[in-house]
Amino acid sequence: MSSLLDKKYTNMLDSGSLLAVGLVLVSGLLAYSWKRPHPYGQTIEVGESVEGSGRARRNAISPHHLVSAVDEDSQHPVKTLYDSMMISCKEYKDRPCFGKRKVLSNGELGDWEFISYNEFKNRSEAIYQGLCEIGVTPKSKVGIFSQNRVEWLVLQAACFMQSDIIVSFYETLGVESLAYVSRHAEIEIAFCSKATMQKTREIALSVNGLKTIVCFDDIDEQAKQEYEKDDDLATIMYTSGTTGDPKGVMITHCNLIAVVSSVKTLAEVFETDCHYSYLPYAHILERVVVATAFHYGAKVGIFCGDTTKILTEVKTLKPTIFIGVPRVFERIKTGVFKEIAKKPAVTRALFSSFYKLKHVAILYGFKLPIIESLINLIVFNKLKDQLGGKVRVILSGGAPLSLDTELFLRVCFSCSVIQGYGLTETCGGTAVKLLHDESFGSLGPPLTACEIKLVDVPELNYVSNGNGDPTGEVCIRGPSVAIGYYKDEAKTKQDYKDGWFHTGDIGRWNASGSLSIIDRKKNIFKLSQGEYVAVEKIENNLSKSEEIAQICVYGDSQKSCLIAIVHPHQNKAEDWAKANGVSTSSFKDICQNPKYHQSLIDDLNAVGRKQKLFGFEIPKKLIIIDEEFSDKNDMMTPSFKLKRPQIKDRYSQEIKNAYQGLE
Repeated sequence: MSSLLDKKYTNMLDSGSLLAVGLVLVSGLLAYSWKRPHPYGQTIEVGESVEGSGRARRNAISPHHLVSAVDEDSQHPVKTLYDSMMISCKEYKDRPCFGKRKVLSNGELGDWEFISYNEFKNRSEAIYQGLCEIGVTPKSKVGIFSQNRVEWLVLQAACFMQSDIIVSFYETLGVESLAYVSRHAEIEIAFCSKATMQKTREIALSVNGLKTIVCFDDIDEQAKQEYEKDDDLATIMYTSGTTGDPKGVMITHCNLIAVVSSVKTLAEVFETDCHYSYLPYAHILERVVVATAFHYGAKVGIFCGDTTKILTEVKTLKPTIFIGVPRVFERIKTGVFKEIAKKPAVTRALFSSFYKLKHVAILYGFKLPIIESLINLIVFNKLKDQLGGKVRVILSGGAPLSLDTELFLRVCFSCSVIQGYGLTETCGGTAVKLLHDESFGSLGPPLTACEIKLVDVPELNYVSNGNGDPTGEVCIRGPSVAIGYYKDEAKTKQDYKDGWFHTGDIGRWNASGSLSIIDRKKNIFKLSQGEYVAVEKIENNLSKSEEIAQICVYGDSQKSCLIAIVHPHQNKAEDWAKANGVSTSSFKDICQNPKYHQSLIDDLNAVGRKQKLFGFEIPKKLIIIDEEFSDKNDMMTPSFKLKRPQIKDRYSQEIKNAYQGLE
C-alpha cells in the first residue's frame, strides 16, 4: 500500500499547503446546496398480493417482461455463452480481448500482452478438438483448479462448444472439501496449474471417478458438433459454504445470458472499457463480469496470481471498471490512512482538511464549484492515478459496503461507486444501484432478468404490508435464477418454493423503489429471556464503529446477553496506546490491555445506541484478537463471509471465560 503515496504525491501536498486555508474558506462562500440525484420509481409492483408477502416488484425499465436473452426480439437472439462467444469474436475480431503481464527472464513482470478475440476463438476450438480426441463427451463435468489465467477462459469456451459443464474450485479449499466436490459432481477430468498439481493428485487418489488430470503448465513427468440448448447446464458452482459441505448450484446458459443482457439496461458497456480480473473464477460475480465484458467488446486484464502486486498491475493496466468485495476496499482505505499517518504534520493536516471538506460535501449534498477541481488536482487525482487514473465505476459486491468506506471511495477516487446484491443461486446479479443514484445505503432496483418480493418474517417483526417501509425475506424468480442444487433434492425443495427462490436475506423496499438488505433470517436465535437476536443486523450496525475492522457477534440461547469477537484497526489501537501513555509497541499487547478493552466496550455501546439497537443487542463483553478473520485461517469463506462454527471452535475457551465473567 505504500505505493499509494509516493514522493511526488507528498511534495505536491506540501506545495499545496499554502492554498489549503484559502480553499477551505472560499469553498464555504461558493458552496451551494443541491438535490442529490435519488431517482424515484425504480421499481413497479406486478401481480397480486397474497397473504404473508408483498406484491412482486420489477425494474421500472421492463415492467411487463423479464429479460432472458440478449437481443431477444431479433432473428438471432443470444441465448447461450457459446452464442455470445461466436458473435463477439465475429464482431470484434482483432480487438484486444484477454491479457496478462509477461514474465521476464529475471522473474519480474513486464508489459501487458493481450490476445485478440479471433485468437481466443482459435485457441478455444483447438482445445475443443483436444477434448474430443481424449474422449470427453458432451455434458461431461470438467473441473478447473487454478488461479485466474487466459487458459482458464479458453478451456471454459472450449467446453461450451459441446455443452460440457464447468465445475470450479476455490484455491483455498482443503483437500477434503475438494475431494467431496469431485465425487459429488462426478468429475472425470480436471485441469490444474503447476501450483495446484500436487493437491490435485491428492484428490485423484481418493476419488475413483477422476481419471484424467491436465496441467496448464509444462510438467516434465506429465507423460464441430454444436450443442446450443439454452437450458443446458453451463456450470455447477459450489458455494464456499459457511457451514457443512459445499452446495453445487446448477447454472444454465440461460441464467448467465439473462444477467449479461440485464447489465446493458443498467449501464452502458463500451468497447473501450477495461476490466481487471483478480477475483477468483470460482466466484460467480467475476464469471459474470468477464462474460459481460467479453460480450460487449471490452478487454480483460488477468492478474499475475500474486495478490501483493494487484495495485501495481491496476496502475499499469488502467481499468475503467474496478470490481471488488468490501474487504478489498477496506484494506485500500486502511492502507491510505496508514501511509498518511507517516507523513509530516503539514501533509497530514492538508490531507485531513481536504478529505473532510469533500466528505461533508458529498454526504450532505453540496457542490463546490472550482474548489472541488482544485482539491482533486492537489490531492485526490494522485490517489486515483494509483488505480490507473481511468476508473469511472467502482462496483462492490459479496457483502454490504459500509457507509464510511463508500464515502472514502467517492472522495478519493472521484467516480461512481455502486453496490450490487446477488447470490450464486441468482448468478450474482439481482439488484444493483443505478449509476446516477447518489444516495447511500441502498442497492437499487432488481435487474430486468428477475423480480423480487418480500415475505413476512413475523418472529423478527418484518412485515411486507405493514406501516412504514415494507420489509421481509427477499424472494426472487426469473430467468437469472439457477435451477437448483446438484444431487440435493431436499435442499432444492427447501429453498425453491412456489416458483420463488428464498434467499434467507431480509430486505426493505425504500421510498425510491430501491432495495436494501438489512438482516439475515438464518442467523437468528433466542436469548434465555425469549428475545430474538439477528446477529448479522447487529454486526452491520456495530461495524460503523471507526475502531473495529471485523466483528463476529456470538450468543448462547441459555444466556441472557451477547458477546463479540473483535479484530480492531491496528492503527486506531496504536493511536489509543499513544494517547493513553501505553509504552508497548506490540499490537497483540494492546489488544490484551484491560483499559483498551473497556474503551472498545464504551465505543460499541455508543455506536449501538446511535444505531438504535436494543440493550440486549449490544455485546456485554468482547474477545479482542490481533489476528484478522480470513479464508487463510478458515474463519472466512473465499467470498469473505464469516464461518461462525469455525470461529466458535477456535475461540471456545475464550467464549467460555467471557460468559463466566458475566455470571
